[in-house]
Amino acid sequence: MEAEMKKIGLITLLSLSAVAADYAQEIEARQDNFQYLDATVDLLDDAFDKEVLDWNEIMPLAQSAHLTVEEQKTLFPEGSADNSRARTKIWAQKAEFEGKFDTLSQQFILISEAAVEQDDVAARAALDKAFAQCRSCHMNYRSLW
Repeated sequence: MEAEMKKIGLITLLSLSAVAADYAQEIEARQDNFQYLDATVDLLDDAFDKEVLDWNEIMPLAQSAHLTVEEQKTLFPEGSADNSRARTKIWAQKAEFEGKFDTLSQQFILISEAAVEQDDVAARAALDKAFAQCRSCHMNYRSLW
């Protein structure tokens, strides 16, 4: 009987490990995406610091950031909190969490649209809102460890 209980315990432990491992690819992809998004936003910020804005530099950066955010929304499947820096609150407040991604994505679209019009004021306002959205999401949904 004791041997059977150990066997059941071992199988359960292995099963739980396999489930957690199933999300390793998504966790790694979302961490890579966040790093890429951070670097892209830094480049956008640098582009806006120049005396003369280069809209041909800004537009592809904003479009890339938008696409990265859209992909990021798909990389938080239920149960993928283990072994990540994401708070479980993400899945408890999934609609709100996804709404923050939608807002962020929209800001990068607005930057792209402003680039077409070469509207410095609108582009800067959208970039400021994107930064605010990033901070808001980090405060609410990212573990500090």
